[in-house]
Amino acid sequence: MRGGTAGSNRERALSEVIGFVLILGIVMAAFSLYLVYGVPVQGRENEINHMNDIKDQFVAYKIGVDSLWTNQQTGLAMSTSFPLGTAGQTAQGSTSVIPVLQPIGSSGTLGINQRTTTPEIFTVSSASYISSNTGSMFSVGPYTIPIMQTYSNAPSRLMINLSTTNASWANPTPGSIQVSGSGWNASVNITPDISDCLTPGFGTNVTYQTICLGSDITVTVIKNGVTSLNRAIVYSNITQNNPYSINLLDPAYGLQSVITYPATITFSTMGNPALISPAVTAVYAYQPQTNYTYSVPLGSVQYSTSNNYWIPQTYYYQMGGVFLSQSDGITYKLPPEITFANNGNGNMTVNIVALAYDPADSGMIGGSSPAQISTSLKTDYGNLPYAPISPNTWNASINITTPDPNAAVMWAAYLNAAANQTGGIPTTYYTAGNTTTGSYIFLKGINDGNPHITLTGKTANLSVSVQSVGST
Repeated sequence: MRGGTAGSNRERALSEVIGFVLILGIVMAAFSLYLVYGVPVQGRENEINHMNDIKDQFVAYKIGVDSLWTNQQTGLAMSTSFPLGTAGQTAQGSTSVIPVLQPIGSSGTLGINQRTTTPEIFTVSSASYISSNTGSMFSVGPYTIPIMQTYSNAPSRLMINLSTTNASWANPTPGSIQVSGSGWNASVNITPDISDCLTPGFGTNVTYQTICLGSDITVTVIKNGVTSLNRAIVYSNITQNNPYSINLLDPAYGLQSVITYPATITFSTMGNPALISPAVTAVYAYQPQTNYTYSVPLGSVQYSTSNNYWIPQTYYYQMGGVFLSQSDGITYKLPPEITFANNGNGNMTVNIVALAYDPADSGMIGGSSPAQISTSLKTDYGNLPYAPISPNTWNASINITTPDPNAAVMWAAYLNAAANQTGGIPTTYYTAGNTTTGSYIFLKGINDGNPHITLTGKTANLSVSVQSVGST
């Protein structure tokens, strides 16, 4: 009996040990399962949320930069903070008292102009009308044979220059210069006006100034047979041998709306041409250039992560766009500042904002604490000198030179999609693709010798710096 009782006690004690070991094994299995699956899941969620925060910060950064250049806010520094890692950025819950049950915090780097070893270059080349201030002048009188001039495009000013004005009020044919086109006629006249030479008074007290010419320069305009302006005084009481100029394309004369280009305009003198020596100057605000080129290194602001549980990702801002780079390629989250539109009949519009960072700016900060980017608009912003007419371009080529093959593929895809899918431009009017050195789009429109592209461009150069706002 005692032996049976002792054996039973030993078995009972052994079962308690085995039970404890089994419980410990279950705890360790659960602990291991949490370490293998739970911690990575939590870490993956933290890093996904962190990358979403980074994306939101880049979106906010783009909005801020857009505000700088659209409002021309030079000298105003815009600051944007970026959390570099997940350590200390996310709550760990009740398991935070046991460090091994927490996911390892990730870190990241924030850099300026660090994306590629050689700069990425944006270039636009075109055959366009480019703004200028050149003029072509020819003499009109004193000839009796009319002179005809053909203008393929509208000049900004059509100046009638009178260098000798000796006509007096007593001359019956003081002279004028006639300018005529299809459906319209204008004349610049020396118009006698004796009242210019009379002194104020009554009756016999009125006297005549002997050194006074007593003439005005007036303009008469006839459109479609109707006189819209009759001897309107431009210069009153002119003086001898004093030069005078009249711009017939001044809106006050109303000729701009009735002249259709290309236009043939006839110039001739009337009356007594010896009294005036007129000349005509057509001043163009733009001239055609077959290969106008603008090129600038783009630079970038870039965030690269060192994720432990989620795929490595890189966000960067460049040329007004926000891009996401992964091992399998690059895509844009917000498009860059290059847009296209189909205007119909082979006509199209291309708008470019060349946003670029100063190549001299450089810097990089790594760690897990926040870092701050400070950005300002430099004073050399402006417009590319395309003529403010529509259309103004025969053909245009946009090129992005980059040593990154993934970026080249992305840019080619964007240019093609923006032109065709978003802009609605038929593929017969352009070609797009990528090469070993980058990407391009070439727009040609209809090949009939006339411009069919309206090209506009702005430049906005940015100065940027990076600094830490916490310990790393």
